[in-house]
Amino acid sequence: MQNLQINDQVADQLHNMAKQEHVSSTELIERLIKKHSEELNKQGELAAFFRPFQKNMSDFSFDREDANAR
Repeated sequence: MQNLQINDQVADQLHNMAKQEHVSSTELIERLIKKHSEELNKQGELAAFFRPFQKNMSDFSFDREDANAR
């Protein structure tokens, strides 16, 4: 287990949040870390899903006159 150094204000907020949730501060931190990890995994899955749809559009140019002629 790693030690975490936080300032007094953050420690007070953490203690208050843990008290509202009726859990210990360490359990609350574990929950927050787990939730953050799940969010990162979700973002990775979304990025992987959309990767095939990403196209290089740097050479694309739109010609309004040509489009209107069609």
